Amino acid sequence: MLEFDYFRRSPDAYRPRTPNTAMRAVEANLLPIEACVYLGTSIKPLDEEPIDLDAIDRVLSRPHLDLDTNLFLMRILSKLLRHPDAEVALFAAESINMIETRYTKRIEELKGKLKQGASVSTLRSLVRQYFELAQIHPGSIRNFYLREAFGYIKKLNKLKHLGKGDVVLVVRILVALGLTDQAKRIINQLPDREDISYLRLEMEVAFKQKDITGVQNLCDRLRARQGQLDEESQAFLDYWFEGIH
Repeated sequence: MLEFDYFRRSPDAYRPRTPNTAMRAVEANLLPIEACVYLGTSIKPLDEEPIDLDAIDRVLSRPHLDLDTNLFLMRILSKLLRHPDAEVALFAAESINMIETRYTKRIEELKGKLKQGASVSTLRSLVRQYFELAQIHPGSIRNFYLREAFGYIKKLNKLKHLGKGDVVLVVRILVALGLTDQAKRIINQLPDREDISYLRLEMEVAFKQKDITGVQNLCDRLRARQGQLDEESQAFLDYWFEGIH
């Protein structure tokens, strides 16, 4: 039988804020299992007004968040910085600092490993961490992190270990820095530039260069290979094709 009395208890009773703390409380026999189930399944959109600070805190409690989640959180938290309630604004500032600190700590750890030897995986991880850190920062600091990412990808190139994902990333770094001509030259030099991943990338560069005719031509080339497209590439094509018609 479910212990529904848990939900009727005095507000002064212990109320864990995250599923992890709830699970520890259950293991210590401080709370029934319903507390853990409730926190693990009771969710709403994080950006729905009024903002649920506890829900944001629960997401932030996860040590490894992907870039999309961090960007989503940063958009919400940036708005909360202007909240009239000082405690809410402080929560937002501390949460933003937590996200940034996680990146900088991982970067420092990777740099420490790099001092022991130029590992391909370590270099690749550094590029990725700097690139992601740049995405959550506006202005000049963003460009600084992008240049740091580019510096490490050049070291990766010297080791002759640039893979497809690395090429895609370096082009996106150059585009983010506004160096679209340089990004275009890299694509033009690729021996397998007809690869679907590179065609998609070329479309992004053409769009940044405001080359709508080029975007249209690339859409048509991708559309001609529709039978070869995976789900992600098909969604990408649908998005762009709708956008230019």
